[in-house]
Amino acid sequence: MNIKYIPNILTLSRILIVPFFILSFLNENFSIRIISIILFFFGSISDFLDGYIARKYNFVTNFGKIIDPLADKILILTAFFILNKMYPTYVPLWMVSLILLRDIIITIFRFYLKKKKSILKTSIIAKRKTLFQIIIIHLLLIFHVFKESIPFDKSLSMQMIYLSMFMCVIFTVLTGLHYLFINRHEV
Repeated sequence: MNIKYIPNILTLSRILIVPFFILSFLNENFSIRIISIILFFFGSISDFLDGYIARKYNFVTNFGKIIDPLADKILILTAFFILNKMYPTYVPLWMVSLILLRDIIITIFRFYLKKKKSILKTSIIAKRKTLFQIIIIHLLLIFHVFKESIPFDKSLSMQMIYLSMFMCVIFTVLTGLHYLFINRHEV
């Protein structure tokens, strides 16, 4: 195996873990649900590592430029959708739908600019958005896995989940608007 493909392999692994993540998350067995946290953590770390390795060693490929953001979206949106399935009152569909809509719009915009031979300027706040989403999902996964074994005020916890999701949606939408704003001259 050529080491220059390591970033792409890490990116593809993020997509390949999604079905296993879903199955372990939905499982009733406590030990297997812990695997969902481990898988999501691995996916999160692979997101950082693939970009770092690609930039540091100049292993950036056209394939990686396209598949990396899609792999991020697949993993993160999958997590939000299954969290919505389990906790629809606190991770409501309208919130997940706004996150999905923002990602669809930015992805279409990215391909539109690529077709025009232009490149979507990346936004540092958008990178922070991904980190914020990953942190929120980790917290929700920890809550999901350990909710029965840790004594805490579940009502307060559920309110915090809703508030965290609401802040995540606001931040996500704002970063989408920021992307459109900083790239407005490319249209």
